[in-house]
Amino acid sequence: MSQYPIVLISGWAMPAGVMETLAEALDADHRRVSIVQLPGLVSELDAYRKPYDWNVLLDYLDQQLFEKPSVLVGWSLGGMLATLYASRHPENVAGVVNLAANACFVQQPDWPEAMSPALFSSFSEGLAESAGKTLRQFVLLCASGSPQRKAQITLLQSLVDDAELDQTTLQELLALLGSSDLRSALADLRCPISHMFGKADGLVPASAAELIEARFPKHRIQVLEGGHTFFMDDPGAVVREVQQLCLHIP
Repeated sequence: MSQYPIVLISGWAMPAGVMETLAEALDADHRRVSIVQLPGLVSELDAYRKPYDWNVLLDYLDQQLFEKPSVLVGWSLGGMLATLYASRHPENVAGVVNLAANACFVQQPDWPEAMSPALFSSFSEGLAESAGKTLRQFVLLCASGSPQRKAQITLLQSLVDDAELDQTTLQELLALLGSSDLRSALADLRCPISHMFGKADGLVPASAAELIEARFPKHRIQVLEGGHTFFMDDPGAVVREVQQLCLHIP
């Protein structure tokens, strides 16, 4: 059993509620668990500081970690933030488990296993034109590949509908995703790290696992059934991975 607290970090445009089932499963494993929600979803967070860039998000995350070091479990953008934070503040992070988080969210010449630039541009332009329609599309992409797809769409859409969305902040964070390249940060990590992917993920291709495994052979890699929110379908798999990761913490 880990002596370290577990901090879950949610992803772009999704409230903390998306990770509650996982938090409950980890809590049942007798771990101290909390969820960090990214800005753009609750009005008081958006008074924190603007515009948002990686440095602002790193500062924001640092202020949410009430116990250090912690084990960070980040989903999508939250996983990318966890990686960057662990590389910048190694003394504060005991381990990292990334859920559906790529090294580069958008394809690079030497990182082809990512979202196509055309699809990303279309998504970004859609957000500017109609946030509601684009977020519904995002919900569908998140639930794609889930064995409980219809129920998951209903849940995710209700979470988004109930959130106090700030479109400007979401656009700023989306721009961060589009320009992200965390390969050097992954190479710098000193703590144990695990990457978990959904086999049918419509946003982060599972084939990215092969690139990460080839580039970072000491990192733990798993590809599971499900899509971008595979951890909602099978939180037990993530709990077991956290247990295994904690065994490797010095």
